[in-house]
Parts: sequence; structure tokens; C-alpha cells
Amino acid sequence: MLANNVHRTIRFGQDELKVTNQKKSRVQEFGYRTPRFPADFHFLLQISDPKPRLIDAQCIDISSDGLAARMAESLSTGMQVTLMLALPGHTSTLRIAARVSHQHHGEHGFAFIFSSQNERESIQKYVATMRTSTLALRRSPR
Repeated sequence: MLANNVHRTIRFGQDELKVTNQKKSRVQEFGYRTPRFPADFHFLLQISDPKPRLIDAQCIDISSDGLAARMAESLSTGMQVTLMLALPGHTSTLRIAARVSHQHHGEHGFAFIFSSQNERESIQKYVATMRTSTLALRRSPR
């Protein structure tokens, strides 16, 4: 949870009502809809505009809808990129289009734009292994 205050003002004719939510969750801030799991792997990001280049990135969490990553370069929200993912335990590199959904203090969120069911299933299978390993860690005795 983030400790940011959220204020919303509602007007009824001349009257004004201010609604305050003292805590703002990451779901509210970034729009997450599926469970995210911690991840730790490097990948390359391909940018076409304005100057074609590859950027090294570090994945910090992943879901079936997207991933979050740290990188040295700042990208604009809404920019479309290609993620070149060599997922741990996989022998081939997946090339998946994505859109920058948010950027905050060097961390970027990417929403996957799947071009095939095969791409979607590859990510879903990887996320399922993350879910299984996360549950196993929670169940292990201390």
C-alpha cells in the first residue's frame, strides 16, 4: 500500500463535497488486475522511435498481463516497445509487443500486447510456475 492521499471533489450545483481516501493501493494507482509475482531476470527492450535501439532491463515482477522493470533510461507512458524475454527455464527468446503503462522513479510497467495465443500461453505458463513456487515458499516450515 502507498500512503498517498487521494482527493476527489464532487460538485452538486453550488455545493461541493470533498472525498478523501487516506491510502492508495498499487491497484488503484497502476490498474493491476491479475496477481503479480516477484521476478528477477534481465531482458532486452527494443525501441523503434525516434532512434532504434536496445535497452537492458531488469524484471522485478510479472503477471499474465504485463511486467514491471528497472532500467537506466526513462520511457514515456503509452510508448510501444518490443520485449525480448529469455524467461528462466526456457530455451527460446519470446518477442512480445508491449505498451509502457506507467513510469515511477526508474521503474516502468509494461502491458503485454499479444499477437498470438502462443505468446499469451507462454507467459501464462511461466507465471503459473511463479505462482506455484510462491505458494511453496509460503508453505515451507520456518
